[in-house]
Amino acid sequence: MENTLLVSSGMADITPHQRVMLGGYESRTSTLTGIADRLEANALVFKGPDSRVVIVSTDLLYAGGALRARLLHDLDLEERPDELFLCASHTHFAPMTAEAMPRLGIVDDHYVGFVSARIVELIRSIEQKGVPCICTYNEGAANHSMSRRLVHPKMTRSGLMKLAVLAPNPAGERDESVRVVKLTTPGGHPLAIVWNYACHPVGFPRIHQVSADYPGRIRVRLRQEFGDIPIVFMQGFSGDVRPSFAGLPHEIRGLARRLFLGPQFRKPRWREWKRWCESLADTVASLARRAEGEVQLRPPIVKRIEVPEHLYAVGGDGDKPLFWHLIDCGGFRIVGINAEPVVAYRRLIAKYFADAPFLTVGCLGDTHCYLPSDAMISEGGYEVEGFRPLLGFSGRFRDGVQAPVVQTLKELLI
Repeated sequence: MENTLLVSSGMADITPHQRVMLGGYESRTSTLTGIADRLEANALVFKGPDSRVVIVSTDLLYAGGALRARLLHDLDLEERPDELFLCASHTHFAPMTAEAMPRLGIVDDHYVGFVSARIVELIRSIEQKGVPCICTYNEGAANHSMSRRLVHPKMTRSGLMKLAVLAPNPAGERDESVRVVKLTTPGGHPLAIVWNYACHPVGFPRIHQVSADYPGRIRVRLRQEFGDIPIVFMQGFSGDVRPSFAGLPHEIRGLARRLFLGPQFRKPRWREWKRWCESLADTVASLARRAEGEVQLRPPIVKRIEVPEHLYAVGGDGDKPLFWHLIDCGGFRIVGINAEPVVAYRRLIAKYFADAPFLTVGCLGDTHCYLPSDAMISEGGYEVEGFRPLLGFSGRFRDGVQAPVVQTLKELLI
């Protein structure tokens, strides 16, 4: 049949078996001390008569260029790189696999090879097992994140200016939409669940232990209800939001920091973090439980387009292009980019997706940088300047950074 779409799915354990460095914090310089919960790669293969896409979601900070290159080679996709949609949950409690940012964690090549081998084995085992499916799409609100970008008036040598700091901002922009795609067989057996939410996974209380953070907790909850199926988490445009753990800190050092610097985010206690995860899991599970919201799928249309570095930044090495990656399955679309866009970009591109539901995904493949909005450039702050030495990004964003980035996506959709 000309419009037949076959779907296959699976998951693989990528928990490290050796003492390696975790990625995500410059201050964490020792190796892991334990395994709090396992890390996974969850995968979907959408296949039509003349098109295919392999979607892989990993419990990593960033997948990195080396891992993506290995997968393209070992899956025979070097001539068809558009077919591999590789994203990371952005957990800050997994081994580092992005080699371009050593200040956030040293890469262990053996671990990268292990992850690559596990994913290749997974894809090879499922790619010929595609079945027709029924798809439902539902959205709901979570109210679990908070803007971490607070703009203060501050006197500088140039006069009074508004400058941004990393601090709780309850009035700041956030994206509280949770988007859930459920795939089932025509007989009603669950095949996989895809869910999409924008929130930095930085709340896990045990900083030296391996954890998938909240995506892992919610994965466990969904499997308790829907069976041992793949749960594909797609991190949203979360560059300026994180879990809403604010208020008075529990320790003396945190109290002193608040006294001198003003309101700060704090590390939650274990039970507090678990309650936060369970509450978010209630929302995700209720959306996955809905029988309504059926959408019609078709063989995937997959496109990938480059945004050269010189279009969005100046003064850099010129070797850090951005890539928009689009998957159009008819009933819903997935649009991702190898950056950490702030939540405003969801709103900026929404007008181009008015005809179908869409999931927005950051932290694809070889992530290079944050992606601030135009309004943020003059204010500075971590999303504009502070991240640069940590991610090894030497360029500086152009004024009017939004236009070339969004325009390139518009061209992809034509």
